[in-house]
Amino acid sequence: MSTQQTAKTYFIEGSKGTFAYRRFGASTGTPLLALIHYRGTIDKWDPLFINSLATSRPLILVDYLGIGKSTGRVATSFADSADDIVEFLSLIKVTELDVLGFSVGGVVAQLIALNQPGSLKIQHLIICGSTASVGPDMPVSTNDSSSAHVENLKREDFNTLLFSHDDVGKEATLAYWKRLGERTKESSGEDVTDWVSQGFVDGGAAMKAQQQAYGAILTPELSQGRDGTYDRLTELKMPVLVTQGSDDFLFPTMNSYQLQQKVPNGQLIVYPHSSHGFLYQHAERVAQDIVAFLGR
Repeated sequence: MSTQQTAKTYFIEGSKGTFAYRRFGASTGTPLLALIHYRGTIDKWDPLFINSLATSRPLILVDYLGIGKSTGRVATSFADSADDIVEFLSLIKVTELDVLGFSVGGVVAQLIALNQPGSLKIQHLIICGSTASVGPDMPVSTNDSSSAHVENLKREDFNTLLFSHDDVGKEATLAYWKRLGERTKESSGEDVTDWVSQGFVDGGAAMKAQQQAYGAILTPELSQGRDGTYDRLTELKMPVLVTQGSDDFLFPTMNSYQLQQKVPNGQLIVYPHSSHGFLYQHAERVAQDIVAFLGR
């Protein structure tokens, strides 16, 4: 079986660009689509987390348009990203699936479920370390997240952003960073993509487009209707699993509680002594919980 370290990348042409994607994992079962965080590509998923899911589920990983190995213009709204992913799924002829989104990918996942034209049957939704769009009980973190936008992302930036600021977090950062290096040109036969806008090789354009999309969901007048999720959470009728670290640096952990309370069929799991990167710190445990949830 292919793994995150070895899986081949495929390409399919859409109306606004070419999607780069991978399909691997278990040979049977409902496919699980995974949508990554800000400045991430399909090469930047933690292999331990992804491979732990892949032993039980067929996986689909895809780069957003204009990101990683996908081509086209980077969406400046998460609703547009969601529409792009819906088109991608139609192109690869997937009509029934489960969807997992991490961080801003969790917002895109919500918008796929809420905005899709009825052509998809989303059986389960997994929202990891994320939030709904702006609302009266969805506060914005006041922590300094400026290291997410630096020209050259380094390991220390991920210690700040994803893990606790103590020895436990430092150890988790080192383990995560080492695993990220396991997908190489030698293991996969392909060049490995860097972080979005790393070195500002594109003048920071892709990163700025993602920032614009993120800013919009935090702005009341820009997160209404198809662009927002807060006022429509009750429309998410499928089983929803909300997961988060106990002290998330980027999205207040309380937001996950509020989100879970607002969906009709929601479950919440909070992982101990962890921050935004809880699903990498507790990779096997989180994957096990997700697989169990998907089996219900």
